[in-house]
Amino acid sequence: MRFKSIVILGCSVLFLSGCGAGMTIKNSFQGARYLQSKDYSEGESTFRTAVADTPGDPLANYYLGRFLLAQKKPAQALPYLRKAVSFDHKDVDYLFWQGVTQGELGLIQQERKSYQAALALKENHLQSMIYLGHNQLKAGEYEASLATYQKVLGIWPSSPSSLYNRALIARILKRSPEEKVGWLAYLFRYPSGNLAIQATNHLNSLGDFSFQNHNLAGRTITLARITFRPFSAILNKRALRSLDVIGATASNIGKGKLQILVFQENNKELARLRAVSIKKYLLGKFPYLTTGKIGISWFDKPEKLKIDGKRVVNTESVRFFLTAIKTSLRPAKKKRKIKG
Repeated sequence: MRFKSIVILGCSVLFLSGCGAGMTIKNSFQGARYLQSKDYSEGESTFRTAVADTPGDPLANYYLGRFLLAQKKPAQALPYLRKAVSFDHKDVDYLFWQGVTQGELGLIQQERKSYQAALALKENHLQSMIYLGHNQLKAGEYEASLATYQKVLGIWPSSPSSLYNRALIARILKRSPEEKVGWLAYLFRYPSGNLAIQATNHLNSLGDFSFQNHNLAGRTITLARITFRPFSAILNKRALRSLDVIGATASNIGKGKLQILVFQENNKELARLRAVSIKKYLLGKFPYLTTGKIGISWFDKPEKLKIDGKRVVNTESVRFFLTAIKTSLRPAKKKRKIKG
């Protein structure tokens, strides 16, 4: 019943506004559907026909440009997006995607003008604002780019690219206190993925180990620092979340032995107790991780690392990695020859 009412509404629009409005509805529906399903080739084919039938339709040109761009054909996409803008120069989405395509082709100044034109129409168009910041960053205009990202974050505090690039600009400008705050702000919201790994390396190179990268059988994972109550081996609640990731990862990998290294400068006994505490928690939470699958070591020395070309020291650290378990293979028994 609901589907029928939608069809009737569409027919009403056709009668009231003519075929042009009906074609716009059809193009909008099809374009959005192909983009959502990522069926870019089919979308290109459909909208090539639409553009051939109605070459002056901005929406048909826009979607053909989008589908070509999605297939990494920016040189083919740009003429159609330019036509869409020329037919309707007040549509911010047309202007934005024209800018993205120009950026793919290295047309930096034209790209910037497209975003600026979109923002002139809609001051808080976030996509245009974010990509304007990227454009300024690529051009080496660090202060302008930083100001743009700050404006984005005032509207959308969790914008991942704006958070990351804000810290990156502080790094480029050698503003270490701001850089440290920037990486922490990014990692508290996005603590996983390749950018998190890089952000953690940059943070650690500044001597801050609030997050650390750990290598488990070739897979690098980023974790919040394992912390304890002061002067004790009692794990903080936040540390349990990181240990749960370690336990689940080690259990899923299956083969190998989880090694736990604890560094506590000038206090070997506390380092030992903390190593034991971590092992005890993992054994209690993850049945697969038997005693034989977890090894612990403890040191009264700081952990010494080389990160981003810098030598850094972490006086209180917990490090995890996996080692292969050696298995002795018995030689196959020789088959007895049967005498004839």
